[in-house]
Amino acid sequence: MGDLVQAARVGHAVGCGPSPLFGQNGAAMELDLSLAASFLVLAEERHYGRAAARLSITSPALTKRVQRLERQLEVVVLDRGPGGVVDLTPAGFRFAEAVGPLLAHAQAARSAARSATNDDRTPGVVRFGIPAGSAAALRQLDLRAVARQLRQEHPGTTLVCVDVDFVEMSRCLPDGQVDVLWTDAPVLHTGVTSVPLGLSSRRVGVVGARHRLAEAGAVSAADIVEQRMLYNPAVPEEWMTPFWLGDLRGRRQARLLPVDARDNAAVLMLTARLNAVIVTLEVSADCLGPSLRPVVLRDVPPVVFHAARRRAERRGAVLTVISALLALGTRSLGGPAGSDAEPVLAPNVALM
Repeated sequence: MGDLVQAARVGHAVGCGPSPLFGQNGAAMELDLSLAASFLVLAEERHYGRAAARLSITSPALTKRVQRLERQLEVVVLDRGPGGVVDLTPAGFRFAEAVGPLLAHAQAARSAARSATNDDRTPGVVRFGIPAGSAAALRQLDLRAVARQLRQEHPGTTLVCVDVDFVEMSRCLPDGQVDVLWTDAPVLHTGVTSVPLGLSSRRVGVVGARHRLAEAGAVSAADIVEQRMLYNPAVPEEWMTPFWLGDLRGRRQARLLPVDARDNAAVLMLTARLNAVIVTLEVSADCLGPSLRPVVLRDVPPVVFHAARRRAERRGAVLTVISALLALGTRSLGGPAGSDAEPVLAPNVALM
């Protein structure tokens, strides 16, 4: 079902309305791809409440979407059980398998259309995307060395940092918002290629000052996974998973609290307000305010950073930035930044 969830995200990213399809008799039918994408999430969760939380809508709203889809398909796709539990009918299972590729093709068509605007990109600029609000956490990353190598190999070209909304992490490259993306996971998009770097960071827990783990100092992975953890269902799954320790346990074992937090500041604010738990990177831990406490996580593997670009990208300046990031070597980012750390990166300001 993992492919179905990825296809669901594609469907909502495309934002498709009714699409005319043709049956065997040549008659046109309408299929709203956004309804199909919602159905795929429900097919994965098999529960209205959980699926609605991932889609950031109410259960009644999700029910209406499925009913509209069934009217369009003229078949019943779900068996409804008590307590919001559902199962797929034979027709629903076949539809789930068949519609995933359709959504992927729709996304590819959207990206192809948007890529036509790439020729209008600002000449002499490489836009370096970073997760929104994380600039201060990247002070240990020697981006000025990357900018120098870029200017040496491509005189007159500058490197500009761009904040990327968390929910845009998979779309910012295909949509032409940035040229290179700094990310903690490979981007799962057919139009994007991701390169693992030698740079990594340990993960740490963050809790509110009133949380029972606030003075714990260090806890095991088993202790932290029992806690209620913040989770944004609109954020691409591959990017969200390390921050609720999805690589250590399944979603159904997690106590996830859905929130709409699209940058680092919003995540930290909600952590303090809701007295909940998040997992972040050690490189970010010295950016916490007085209302939050870091907690060392034992037995939790580090996150390896990646640099991503458009698969069809052929500009030498972009490839130079990727090469310069690889040349930064192998080390762990984290702990106090120190006096020789990079200054805080300002979004949309060229690095010299």
